[in-house]
Amino acid sequence: MKKYIEISEEVYNRLVNGESVEGTMKMTSKPRGINFNGWKRKAPKRYKERKIGDVDYGFLTKTEKHITRHERFPLSLGLNGIQSAMSRDNKQSLGIVYDEITNNQ
Repeated sequence: MKKYIEISEEVYNRLVNGESVEGTMKMTSKPRGINFNGWKRKAPKRYKERKIGDVDYGFLTKTEKHITRHERFPLSLGLNGIQSAMSRDNKQSLGIVYDEITNNQ
């Protein structure tokens, strides 16, 4: 039994290039016919990060949608040292964010 699958030119080109194609396959009203529709998906958009400031144990970055704080604390500080460093870095970060937001308005 032979079945023929109808695909668009775009799907065929993607298969020839070795790319995978996701989509739906359905029986057509024609006898012995199957139709394949490839989904047209877009790649997720990546926002570029821009460094806006440094704190004692890390830095802050800004994208179009978020402000992110990256920090690393050495274990040699101990629990109390890490807690005090976190609170100090938090105050510094808030100052940097305040300056960034007020300068851009």
